[in-house]
Amino acid sequence: MTTVALIDTAHWHVPLYLDALEKADVQIVGVSDPTGTTCQSLVQRFHTRCFATCEELLNEVRPELAFVFGRHVDMPQTANLLLDRDIPFAIEKPCGLRAADVRRLAEKAFSKRAFVAIPFIFRLSDTWRIIRNGQVSVKFDHASFRFIAGPPSRYERASTPWMLNREVSGGGPLINVGVHLIDLFLVLSGSEVVAVTAFSTSHINNLSIEDFITVTLQCASGAVGIIECGYTFPSSAQQQREFTFSLRAGDRFLRSVEKGIEVIHDGPAGVVREFKPAEFETDLYYSDFVEHVLAALQENSPTCADFRDATGVLEVVEAAYKSAAEGGRLIRLHV
Repeated sequence: MTTVALIDTAHWHVPLYLDALEKADVQIVGVSDPTGTTCQSLVQRFHTRCFATCEELLNEVRPELAFVFGRHVDMPQTANLLLDRDIPFAIEKPCGLRAADVRRLAEKAFSKRAFVAIPFIFRLSDTWRIIRNGQVSVKFDHASFRFIAGPPSRYERASTPWMLNREVSGGGPLINVGVHLIDLFLVLSGSEVVAVTAFSTSHINNLSIEDFITVTLQCASGAVGIIECGYTFPSSAQQQREFTFSLRAGDRFLRSVEKGIEVIHDGPAGVVREFKPAEFETDLYYSDFVEHVLAALQENSPTCADFRDATGVLEVVEAAYKSAAEGGRLIRLHV
């Protein structure tokens, strides 16, 4: 049985992990929550102990694995604490506010051969599997991803109002949900992003974070990507968000359709259209992530993503925010 700690649990994704943890062969040996808003329910559910901070928890118990949540601004400090104590951990994206901070974590984790996992959950999804089609990379010609989540008020309801403060969260939908799409594009494209432009708006809710942003990515290969994300979808229990995409990869054109992905390509007798069922409800993949992390730890195998991946994603996020702040100016990377 693996002993597990839940770190800084005032985060809206925590409930998405709990069923899988409850079913797994683990013992929750401690929970930290500086806000005091989640500890009581977690203590009752897992019959464990609550601590005010991660450091207090680690001074009392030594888990074999930690799942780290918390505010984006606090993530590098927590990660350093766990790396210093050689405790394997999974940590929510974006892992910090700046690419430079996460790059230092990547270097430290690499030098220590540390076990680190990051839930870029599209890597565990039907979308990933169908687009890859058994290939390591698909070499996009062009791709467009759109993820429009519910309004900012949902973070207030989840007792995480810090998500609406740019100084603490780092930004709005791009650094929160857009990172998944950037990661998907970076890994599947098989090419380095060399230039970024972006436009954003914050006039809907008048917050320090953006309401909506559109980002264009230019790859060294010549491929172009477009990512759109926002907090503008009028979500309900029945439908919480919009997720759509289309892309060309070699001789295949793929696009999201209802309940799946349509794959279109030329065949001997003309155009062939195939339907591939796919689950687009991304929340469901967090249980898969828990199972993946536990299996990787037990088998000493690579995790789906680590700090090096998060660094590359945040480099694009920073470039996009800089471009948007400067009226869409072209920002060059890796030159």
